[in-house]
Amino acid sequence: MIRQIIQSIRLYLNRNGKFYGLSISQIGFVPNNKSLYRLALLHKSASKMTSKGVVLNYERLEFLGDAVLGAIVAELLYKFFPKKDEGFLTRVRSKVVSRESLNELAINIGLDKAVVAKSDISRNKHIYGDVFEAFIGAMFLDQGFVNTKRFIEKFIFPNFFDIKDLVTIDTNYKSRLIEWGQKNKVDIHFQTDEVARGRRKFCCTVMLSEEEKGKGEGTSKKEAEQNAAKIVIDILSKEADGNIEI
Repeated sequence: MIRQIIQSIRLYLNRNGKFYGLSISQIGFVPNNKSLYRLALLHKSASKMTSKGVVLNYERLEFLGDAVLGAIVAELLYKFFPKKDEGFLTRVRSKVVSRESLNELAINIGLDKAVVAKSDISRNKHIYGDVFEAFIGAMFLDQGFVNTKRFIEKFIFPNFFDIKDLVTIDTNYKSRLIEWGQKNKVDIHFQTDEVARGRRKFCCTVMLSEEEKGKGEGTSKKEAEQNAAKIVIDILSKEADGNIEI
C-alpha cells in the first residue's frame, strides 16, 4: 500500500517528464532502473562486455520481452473477445505481435531514433520490432507484470490498434486461405468472372494445385472471392475432420 502511494506521488511529480520521447503520463510510471532500458536499445553491433566476459546487448531482453508481450496480448484478447474461439484469438495475436506490426509500433513511438548501433541498421527494419520487445523486457524487470500490462493496455492498444480492424482478420477468408497455402506449399489461384452483366454478379473458382476446390458468388469480385475462399476453407476442414487450422 505504502509502495503504491509512493509510486503515485512520483508519477504525479514527474507527470510532465519525458522518457525516450514518451511522456511519463503516457507510460504510466516513473522508470527506476534506467540502465535496463539503455541495454534494451543497445544493438549487437555496439555490444559491450563486462569484466567477466559477458556480452551485453538487447538480445536477452528481447527474448524476455517476447514472452511477456505474448502473455499480455493473449490475456487482453481473451477479455476483448469473450465469444471467439482459439483459432481466432491465435490469428489476432499473431497479427498484433507480428514483426511488421512491432516494427511500425517501435517507429511510431520513436524507439528507432534511440537505438545505439555501430553499423547501418536502417535497411534492417525488423530490428526496431526486436528493440520494442527488448524495451518491454526491460519494463517487466523494472516495473513488474502489472505496470507493463497497464502500459500495453492503456497506451499501446488504444493508440495503435483498432479492435474493429482486428476483428476483420477472422472474416478475411481469402487472406487466410492464401496464408495457409504458402505455409503448406499449396499453389492457390482465384479465377473470377462476371457471369451476369448488368446485374453485377460474379463467380469465383478457387484452384488448389490445379484442382478445382470450390466456387463462390457475389455482387462484387471481392465478395465472390471471399465467399469462395470460405467455402474452400469449410471443405478442407471437413476433409481433415476439423484437424486443420486456417
